[in-house]
Amino acid sequence: MAKRKLEENDISTIEDDEFKSFSDRDEQIDELSNGHANHRENNAQESDDHSASEDDDDEDDEEEGEKSVQPPNKKQKKQLSAQDVQVARETAELFKSNIFKLQIDELMKEVKVKKAHEEKIEKVLHRLHDLIKQVPPVENLTLQQAEQHFNPKKLVIPFPDPKPTKVNYRFSYLPLGDLSLVGSYGLKTAINQPHGQSIEVALTMPKELFQPKDYLNYRALYKKSFYLAYLGENLIHLSKKNNLPIKVSYQFFNDDVLNPVLKIESIQTENPEDLTFTKTKIAINLIVAFPFGVFDSKKLLPDKNCIRVQSDTETLPPTPLYNSSVLSQTSYDYYLKYLYTTKKSTEAFKDACVLGKLWLQQRGFNSSLNNGGFGHFEFAILMSALLNGGGLNGNKILLHGFSSYQLFKGTIKYLATMDLNGGYLSFSSLIGENIASKYKSDGFNVPTIFDKNTKLNILWKMTKSSYKSLQLQAQQTLELLNDVVKDRFDAILLQKSDFDPMRYDIVFKLSAPEELHDSFGPLEKISYITFDNYFKSRLFAILTKALGERIELIVIKNEHPSNTFAIHKRKPSHTSSTFVIGLQLNPEECDKLVTKGPNNEDKDAGIKFRSFWGNKASLRRFKDGSIQHCVVWNIKDQEPVVMNIIKYALDTHLQSEISQHLASLISYFDKKLPVPLLPSATNQVITSLSSFTALRNSFENLSKVLTNLELPLSVKTVLPASSGLRYTSVLQPVPFAASNPDFWNDCVLQFETSTRWPDELSALEKTKTAFLLKISEELAETEYNSFISKDESVPFNENITLLNILTPEGYGFRIRAFTERDELLYLRAVSNADKQKALVQDVYLKFNEKYMGSVKHTRSVTQLAQHFHFYSPTVRFFKQWLDSQLLLQHFSEELVELIALKPFVDPAPYSIPHSVENGFLQILNFLASWNWKEDPLVLDLVKSSADDDVKLSDKLTIQAHRIIEQNFEKIRKTDPSGIKTQYFIGSKDDPSGILWSHNLTLPISTRLTALSRAAIQLLRKEGITETNLDLIFTPALQDYDFTIKVKANNVTTSSGILPPNTFKNLIQPLTSFPDDITTKYDLVQGYVDELNKKFGNAIIFSSKKFTGLCKNNENVIGGIFVPTNLTKKKFRVNLGINVKPLDDKGDEVIINTSSIYDEIELLGGDLIKAFDKRK
Repeated sequence: MAKRKLEENDISTIEDDEFKSFSDRDEQIDELSNGHANHRENNAQESDDHSASEDDDDEDDEEEGEKSVQPPNKKQKKQLSAQDVQVARETAELFKSNIFKLQIDELMKEVKVKKAHEEKIEKVLHRLHDLIKQVPPVENLTLQQAEQHFNPKKLVIPFPDPKPTKVNYRFSYLPLGDLSLVGSYGLKTAINQPHGQSIEVALTMPKELFQPKDYLNYRALYKKSFYLAYLGENLIHLSKKNNLPIKVSYQFFNDDVLNPVLKIESIQTENPEDLTFTKTKIAINLIVAFPFGVFDSKKLLPDKNCIRVQSDTETLPPTPLYNSSVLSQTSYDYYLKYLYTTKKSTEAFKDACVLGKLWLQQRGFNSSLNNGGFGHFEFAILMSALLNGGGLNGNKILLHGFSSYQLFKGTIKYLATMDLNGGYLSFSSLIGENIASKYKSDGFNVPTIFDKNTKLNILWKMTKSSYKSLQLQAQQTLELLNDVVKDRFDAILLQKSDFDPMRYDIVFKLSAPEELHDSFGPLEKISYITFDNYFKSRLFAILTKALGERIELIVIKNEHPSNTFAIHKRKPSHTSSTFVIGLQLNPEECDKLVTKGPNNEDKDAGIKFRSFWGNKASLRRFKDGSIQHCVVWNIKDQEPVVMNIIKYALDTHLQSEISQHLASLISYFDKKLPVPLLPSATNQVITSLSSFTALRNSFENLSKVLTNLELPLSVKTVLPASSGLRYTSVLQPVPFAASNPDFWNDCVLQFETSTRWPDELSALEKTKTAFLLKISEELAETEYNSFISKDESVPFNENITLLNILTPEGYGFRIRAFTERDELLYLRAVSNADKQKALVQDVYLKFNEKYMGSVKHTRSVTQLAQHFHFYSPTVRFFKQWLDSQLLLQHFSEELVELIALKPFVDPAPYSIPHSVENGFLQILNFLASWNWKEDPLVLDLVKSSADDDVKLSDKLTIQAHRIIEQNFEKIRKTDPSGIKTQYFIGSKDDPSGILWSHNLTLPISTRLTALSRAAIQLLRKEGITETNLDLIFTPALQDYDFTIKVKANNVTTSSGILPPNTFKNLIQPLTSFPDDITTKYDLVQGYVDELNKKFGNAIIFSSKKFTGLCKNNENVIGGIFVPTNLTKKKFRVNLGINVKPLDDKGDEVIINTSSIYDEIELLGGDLIKAFDKRK
């Protein structure tokens, strides 16, 4: 893959010091002696030259390259005008377009239908054509004769409902019809589908079979049904004689019950003379079409009524679905010719159609009613119309000379930015007449692309809801197409994004009860044709009114539409009455407990509001003094507010108690999160951060106290650096909950600048300890309690101490002191290290992690957690899942939080999750498909709605992104298999990409990938059920060499967790600290720490970090021997593991597992309940 071009124009504005990989730190050391300013200046210069050299491969940009080799001074920086930025962006977009073109060319080769399959299908179509020619004519049959012509046990005429009874016209079959290949196969834009595909062949009925008024009351459709059945019967008979073994069934074309077709599939036989095509996985849809122009199209406009029924009303409602279906059945061949003409005049049109088809397919869209009603045909027609205009004044949106990428992007942009629901696109399909397509802003409030020539609305199968869904997908794709920093080809065209629980934030299933069919009367029948359409429309209207601004999108579809049925049936016998409702939520509004209505003065609106909400509506005075109608909602059983609203609205307006048929798994996910032992916990929405806010308030109070202390050197600032202070700890902070493993919140204390700090590490640490002791003395006179403890987080530095402070509000803070000299001294140690350089660099990484990285990380994550309302519950849920699988303790909290940020800052091809379920599944899906050996994860830690203004935006620039990628490439050059470094997660806070993952081991990284894969596959195949959810939270203990079951240690309430299935008023809240806080610590964690110290070089230990969340408080410890330690070794004194001699092998030894097991048991003592060893 060609590498993306870098722009240099504004490269000097980046502080390249931040974008140095840690493996390059030794290059900086020489400069340190000259002071920080010099160091930074040199680095910027060096980076500029380096980046400029990247540009040599592109001749178009030579001039810009020459201008920018010298670092611009301040004046030049100011002169970086909007024009310069635009030129740079256009260059990058052109380069992206070229890269995209190469990728498209490769893709076209991949998706092309195999030549052998094409040749086989051609033979089949020729033979089918010959068979159709042999079908004998039959004329002027009455309805009774037509029905009696067939043996009802073998074949039935697929009459649409209502079935004809008395008719005064005759049924005939004349073999003069015109047979033509239509659809994508006819246009040569078909693609290879691994799960099979269909091709369309249209047989046009002779004109003489129709009378001018046959478009009324199903008459033409009844005639067509007989024609189809007669053709099917004869084809079955003739195919047996002519060595074409086929299975024939009926199918509703594109889910349209008014348009049954013959579905022809091959049957595999042993006879070599038989022409079979099973290997092609292609089915043939034989469509019986009406002749073009046989009916007056003006009579079939969407606002006309063409089905006459008895009614009390004077005027009958229009029949848009019926009219459009009849019209579209006249135009298959006509539109193929129209599109073929466009294809001839626009070279790249064919490839752009394939891209459009692929894009729609990956998002679950096609031309069928149940899948959005927008597929390859609609995309191709829209693109043709835009080649002839499409703007407000008929100006051309697309040009004939555009590449396939430009045509595709232009069409996506049109779908994303133009409203075809409020307005509409008017075009003419008349070949030879260049009539400009025009966008009209006064629309019909239904999705419309109107053909002035055929009088057909091309989008007749779309609903408001499916159009909104398509528009949102187009908007997301347009953002990806405009992204010049990352290669987005995979997310746009290669990744499937049709899994409903990841497409929508909440997915409901609703079974329509039989009693509702009673409301589907004759007038509803002519308007909606099927009960499905009527029910979906009614549901959509109720939910839209009830949920208002709480949602961005509602999509309703039948769970299992039945559109294929045997030829001895008139219609499918088993129709599904279960509907899937997908909601995309508006995070700002969805969890509000009050639905506000109109002001009290607006009487008419008030009456409407009350009539909809019934006895739930009330009048309230708000803080601003206004009196408004409103509805107040309560939280029940940890269900989202949206769920309560939906249940109430459906019970009130659809049918009483229908909400009992409503099923959703969203509350199962929410209930998995532990409930904090706080008075208001059970009445809070899942996104509430109030418990975290209490902790932050306590931190702010402590910070003020510390900065106001009288010290020899005053405290400049105290910075937060813990998961609790950035809203991401598994257990919500609860006062006095000392058993919580996250009880102590790390903070970094910075003193005012001083030149008198010692110039040697151990002396510096001892001086800092003296300061902390002084702070502790000062605090003794306040209501804060404090004590000093050792810090072993930075290896080889044994002089580090921490100040532990217990606040009167009931929280614990752990203070690390940080001075301006610390980093300098560590870097000096790195530069002075010779043979031990790698080891000292690891020490520097650990220091950076604890003192600088965690502060930056906390700052970024806090901002993002406040912006993305569902990030906090999602990351907590993800951590809980990792802990259930005994993995959480192997990952740094920061690493887990960055992985969990992926769907929020870069959700493509899905959208930003606004529910725990959606967020968690997107994280699992990413981990299951992430090839971390070859792909870095580069996160842009900005809010997705960040302004696009380049100067104001905090987004990663192309240069910054490229530097992070180069850091990854350097690492993979020396470690291509990912033995030392597995996960590379780069961001503006950590361009090295390895700050949080350098301690990971290969077995743990691969295990996370394998578990994610197993979990997402289970949920995709078996469905998301409570049982399956419990299953993915059950640890796979059989993979461990041994497991230790630990005795129950009841730390649930002392960890601040409300025990499940208990009443909170029976549990006393925690009100004070014990005299000795260490008595509340979890013994299991202490045991695991001891095991790691003693056997960590030979065994990988895993256990659950949160014993309080374990069932019955019973934790488990799993152990795996490091594979390299299980092999035979030559005896050495410094082997570092317990070994025993091999019999008769001289000095060869092997690990002594039985002795190690004994030591482990001895160390555990009474804590161990059972010890299981794998045989």
